[in-house]
Amino acid sequence: MDVKSQVKMLVQQVVEAYLNEKSEVKKGQPIAILLGYQSPNPAEILEAVTPLLNSYEVTLILSKDWLQATTKLSRKSYVLLEETSQQELIALMEKSAVLVVPSASYQLVSKLALTIDDELAVWLAIQYQLVGKPIVIANDYVEPNVYQQIYAPHTVQERLQSYIRQIQADDVKWVPLRKLAQTVEDQYTAFQEKQALILARHVEKADRDGLREIVVPARSKVTPSAKDLAKELKIDIKQVDSSKGGTL
Repeated sequence: MDVKSQVKMLVQQVVEAYLNEKSEVKKGQPIAILLGYQSPNPAEILEAVTPLLNSYEVTLILSKDWLQATTKLSRKSYVLLEETSQQELIALMEKSAVLVVPSASYQLVSKLALTIDDELAVWLAIQYQLVGKPIVIANDYVEPNVYQQIYAPHTVQERLQSYIRQIQADDVKWVPLRKLAQTVEDQYTAFQEKQALILARHVEKADRDGLREIVVPARSKVTPSAKDLAKELKIDIKQVDSSKGGTL
């Protein structure tokens, strides 16, 4: 191969590597996007989630109302909420880092605030909360607009705002659609860097429940008292790197 051909090949390799780097999805766990509630403007919702589809490995969880939208979602694979068992949803939750809800409802907000899990979408969100995984909800079309704030009874507004304050206190991110992608990125990064703290009381609870093993993220911190108690009770604290095949 002559020098000119070698240079051409090297340039081509550099360009390909650059393009691959720019288009590469983030490493680590996927994110889950839940489209379980109708929206008055589905096109705006799809536009907001498109950057997420391009930047992450995504698991789409759809209600039947959103089935037509799948043709506009770059042929992404999906699961139907109504036809998926709780066990299957738990498996999806364990593999993903963040739950994204780009289209919400008053029903979701109130039930999530009160921990009422009588519908599958809310039940799934609660499962994410129980394992400390981030939830990002878009507030467009749910939080009262200016005219609703002017004319709606104060009691109705205060009740809704109390639900919103509660889910925010539970560390659910409540943001406008235009901030969805950035908030998901922030929460994704924070979760990857999160360090769980294992205390003696957690070991005590495991012993009461008959567990002989506690599986936690690789970056978790175990207090000396928890280590001593685990050794005494013969409970193994197993630290797993979920990005390398382990699940939590």
